[in-house]
Amino acid sequence: MISQLSRIAICFAGLILSTSFSAWGQDKLATNQHLDWSQFRGPLGRGILEGNVELPNPLDPQKPRWQIAVPPGHSSPIIVGDRVVLTAYHDQVFSTLCYDLKTGQQRWQHRESATEVEKTHRQHGPASCTPTSDGQRIVTVFGSLGARCFDLDGKLLWQIDRPNQANLFGSAASPIIYDQRLILFFATEVQSLLMAVEPTSGKVLWKKERMEPASSWSTPTIWESPTGRQILYYEPFHLRSVSWDGEELWSVPGLADEPITVPQVSGELVLTTSYNLRTNREAQGLPTFAQLLEECDANKDGLIGSEESRANQSILSRPDADGQGDHPLRMFFRLLDENKDGQIAETEWPRIHQWMDPWSHANGLIAIRPGKAGEPAKLDWTHADGVPECPTPLVLDHRIYLVRNGGVVTCVDATTGKTLSQERLAGGGPYYASPIAADGNIYLASARGQITVLETRKGSLEKLAMIDLREAIFATPALSAQGMVVRTEKSLICF
Repeated sequence: MISQLSRIAICFAGLILSTSFSAWGQDKLATNQHLDWSQFRGPLGRGILEGNVELPNPLDPQKPRWQIAVPPGHSSPIIVGDRVVLTAYHDQVFSTLCYDLKTGQQRWQHRESATEVEKTHRQHGPASCTPTSDGQRIVTVFGSLGARCFDLDGKLLWQIDRPNQANLFGSAASPIIYDQRLILFFATEVQSLLMAVEPTSGKVLWKKERMEPASSWSTPTIWESPTGRQILYYEPFHLRSVSWDGEELWSVPGLADEPITVPQVSGELVLTTSYNLRTNREAQGLPTFAQLLEECDANKDGLIGSEESRANQSILSRPDADGQGDHPLRMFFRLLDENKDGQIAETEWPRIHQWMDPWSHANGLIAIRPGKAGEPAKLDWTHADGVPECPTPLVLDHRIYLVRNGGVVTCVDATTGKTLSQERLAGGGPYYASPIAADGNIYLASARGQITVLETRKGSLEKLAMIDLREAIFATPALSAQGMVVRTEKSLICF
């Protein structure tokens, strides 16, 4: 036990910030974006803590620096100087909360209620958009309210009210601030709205609006490309790029219908994932009707009644997801019972295939080569294994790291898309939090509450340690020179 704790302590003490920037526009990043963990997945949404600062204290998993109870919410914490900020929703109240990074003491909170609260997936709630900051202001977004801007002491500076609009599973796209512009992305069942806003005043600089079903949970990305600054954002079936002034530059169709992950960049390639449960080779595919009869047909009459259908746990499942995202037969009973006689017959079973057959979008990690001088963007390569549905890929040292449910970690060459390794290295169960990195170490947080640390310095992944916080983790942890901040289902913990 002592040996294991020692390895964990050494591992977290080694959170030393690396010294070189990748091909994201190094000079731009240095001048335009302070290096706090000031948005979802940190600077530029890359998930990497960089710089040349050594963390002061090792981690004792039994004695964190501090641990406090926080109200419910799946937004990730951000770190702004000596402050930790997150959002929450409880008892019809939306809250923005600020804590002292060194002590965990609450500095301030802003509470507000909405006349109507958006409906969300049961797995998350109405406080899933991560705040952002430019070091002087803090901006939060709630799908039920709109955007709110505060100074660092919690004074409300301005707000953009937005009437509640239906999103298939509730809002989750987070705001980002870069070079004195706030980028907001609202995606609903009827509209996609990308906005550029002046952070100092809340003045809307431009809007990019598209009236069509657009439920998305993907946060935009800023890319300092060789041809100029671009904003990458992910709508259903399309990854799109617009200029800093909102002019559409290019788009790639045929991608995920329900996008979640954040677009990333490696060199001149734009990377994203597209998840298709029908064609994913690692998912549980549809059973035959004969297999369903064996499982559900209690009276052996060759039909499946409504009560009998409850014997089935899932006819279509994500792998290793602890039942989350399962599709039990009872969900589809009305769809399949075509003649409404209260039974599913073998002749009606093809209706499930008719429902799924249109799912023709891509499945894989996708590398896109944007077009130049009016040329269209095109796919450079696709990698179809180990595809995560929620966690954003991590691009580190010309390699791409993917984590999917079950703790399966895949390392892919960022230039060719070739698999370099794939192993079950991390804690089990589903993964919603995205991988993050510092000083050659990768940190993976599972929904079961396990944090796994992997080392990459030797050219291959090595598992250094794993701790179990025994509380579900849905939010991506935050890193700073002062330590790691982890939001669990009930707590905020600083190591």
